[in-house]
Amino acid sequence: MKLYNIALKNLKGNLYRYIMYYFSNVFTVAVFFIFSNFIFHPRFDEGPLAPSGTVHMGAITGITVCLIIIVIFTILFVSYASSIFLKARGKEFGLLSLFGMTSKQIRKYVFVERNIITVLSVATGLITGILFSKLFFMAMEAFMNISLPFSISWKALALTIGLFFILFEAVNILSLFRIRNKEIVEQLKIEKMPKELPSFSKFKSLLGIGLLIIGYSAAWIVDGAFVVFAMIPVVLIVVAGTYFVFTQFSLLLASRLTNNKTIFHNRTNLVAFSQMRFKLKDTAKVLFLASVLGAITFTATETIFSFFTEIPNIIGLKNMPQDISIIQEGENLNDNLSIVKAMDILKDYGFVVEEYQRVKLIRVINEKEEYEDGHVSDILAISNSDYNKLASYMGKEKVQVGEGEVIYNYPFRTVYYDEGIVKNIEFPYEVVTLNINGETGDFTVKGEVHGSVTTLLNRRSDLIILNDADYNRISKKAEEKDLVIFNGIYIDSWKTSYRTSLKIQEMLGERYDEFFFSKAIPYREMRNMYGLALFIGFFIAFLFFIASGSIIYFKLFNEIKQDGLEYNILKKIGITRKEMKGMITKQIAVIFFLPFIVSTIHSLFALKSLSNLLDAKLLTNGLVVMAGYFVVQGIYFIIIRRIYLNKIDHISEIATE
Repeated sequence: MKLYNIALKNLKGNLYRYIMYYFSNVFTVAVFFIFSNFIFHPRFDEGPLAPSGTVHMGAITGITVCLIIIVIFTILFVSYASSIFLKARGKEFGLLSLFGMTSKQIRKYVFVERNIITVLSVATGLITGILFSKLFFMAMEAFMNISLPFSISWKALALTIGLFFILFEAVNILSLFRIRNKEIVEQLKIEKMPKELPSFSKFKSLLGIGLLIIGYSAAWIVDGAFVVFAMIPVVLIVVAGTYFVFTQFSLLLASRLTNNKTIFHNRTNLVAFSQMRFKLKDTAKVLFLASVLGAITFTATETIFSFFTEIPNIIGLKNMPQDISIIQEGENLNDNLSIVKAMDILKDYGFVVEEYQRVKLIRVINEKEEYEDGHVSDILAISNSDYNKLASYMGKEKVQVGEGEVIYNYPFRTVYYDEGIVKNIEFPYEVVTLNINGETGDFTVKGEVHGSVTTLLNRRSDLIILNDADYNRISKKAEEKDLVIFNGIYIDSWKTSYRTSLKIQEMLGERYDEFFFSKAIPYREMRNMYGLALFIGFFIAFLFFIASGSIIYFKLFNEIKQDGLEYNILKKIGITRKEMKGMITKQIAVIFFLPFIVSTIHSLFALKSLSNLLDAKLLTNGLVVMAGYFVVQGIYFIIIRRIYLNKIDHISEIATE
């Protein structure tokens, strides 16, 4: 029989062992081709695809980074999987050697076997990628607001085939050097030797817990810009702590449970817990790796999802109260017709104007603020009653300004740190001198309020609030060049008003280029960009998620024959199938969900750091993402449990015969 036939027969007989490795490779190749096919789309030859340069560059940069991540991931994943497969096949190689096969022939046999998997993985991955490329293009059309006809790029095909064949073959060739005669003989002996009771270090166990506490505490406490500086040290501390928790503390905990007679002597726990100690020892490094991969996956997804859901806060829309703002000054000061037309457009598109605000502001000079070049700053004055009218609609607290007094309105919540305490910034002057066309007046600064009540766009948006009587006196001295009319519009559903806002912008023309603002325009562009990042990031996150599950799968199924023989012995001494299923379910659940739980905790503390950095509450976003991953993990667990139990039954039946 030729080596090819032997390799093919072995793959068919051990399909359960290689199936997840195969699917992981197929998914990787498919995603790489889909991304490459997008980058090499013929429309790139015509210039930027997206009307928005930000979204266009974000798409190209994001996908290019993802392609690099996929290549690095493939090298690491395939190398690790190959090492697991080779270690598990020591007995098989030993038997082949005893039957007369030389080390060179065994290497050739493994190489042929790997080549079959490589060809099938690349071919199936390409077919899958081609089939799903159209769906990907449709999604990109929606995110980038473009027309993207279906196309298959020969460059993408050549790059995918060439790159993955080189990667897979390079790893395959390097892995062959691990097959040695001496290792085969030693592996045959080890198969028959009893396993030693797993040992652990109390010091390392406590060190692992201590490192996690330190890392978590830092992630929780560090605030503001310091989060960036603390990020790398915290990650290193948590990773080190995680390693010791899995390799040492898990064994200590299992040992304590086996010493607890109430728990240990309860029915099948005697067997299940005893086996679990050995399984934790054997899979400790695998569980550690799976938890790190999981933490990366969860944190990345939670971060992108948080950015996606917190777009209004991230781009400062919370400081822009009105949904649509039109500023009138200079030649546009008395252009009431444009305001009427804007209202008509909103009504024509089905929007309800919930509130229309028209406020007159006066530009005055604040002589207290003089710059190095000699010019003084101007500021917009608003009457006390107009400010209260705007603030009242927003639900903000009203203010009362006496004659000869002013209150300074900062548009943003401007804070500083004083010995670790967050304080609002205070206006630096007790008295201000306001100048209107050469006439000056001194006003006492009563205080300051934070948070904008207007959207004033590309100009200084600080306001100074005057008593109505003082405002009226200044108003009489103001000339037309000093006046600014602010038109604020609230509508019933501003997030869906993107096209309507563009229509209003088109109607207003160039005269209002710097004087028209709609929340919907930056919101839609940023939503498209972060939505695109979330969509692309999902593929990479799912790739890591599959890898994490696959690594656990490899470890479980590479030792399943020995487990099957052990369970067959237990069945002979009276363990029922129901009890055996219960023991197996507990053990698989621990191995599957322990890394998931650790990854979840890691990611939630990482999200807390992000919350500290952005000054936003993101925990809900994290819980939503984790709920989604938990459902997928649960389905994955149910499938793997079913396959594992069926294989155990099959091995047990063969052993009985």
